[in-house]
Amino acid sequence: MRRVELHDDSVKITLTGLTMIEALQGRIEIPYGNISAVHSTLQVPPHLLRVGGTSLGPIQEGHYVGDSGWYFLSYENPDRVLTLDLDGFYLGRQPYCGVAVEVDDPETMAEAIRNRLEMEN
Repeated sequence: MRRVELHDDSVKITLTGLTMIEALQGRIEIPYGNISAVHSTLQVPPHLLRVGGTSLGPIQEGHYVGDSGWYFLSYENPDRVLTLDLDGFYLGRQPYCGVAVEVDDPETMAEAIRNRLEMEN
């Protein structure tokens, strides 16, 4: 299961159960200041190499790397994905360029995050 929550200063992504095991990650907290763009669709480079996690057909869970850098993906349905472009965000020792996570309503969640980003500026 995936849960995306908006807090005063960050977006918190929590994975539980089998999803957490498949992704090799339980929680990611991203400060709004590290989010450079928000998309209500899947927006990651086409050729990423899975470094840790699970990849079975449309199921993508875990850490991936490509020419432009590191990404964290967690989705089963690519049509219901929220993508965050990141700048200056580190997960462990690696700088991450983006996070793509499945949510129930990507349009509504993207708009809510954009509103938070506008309040930060």
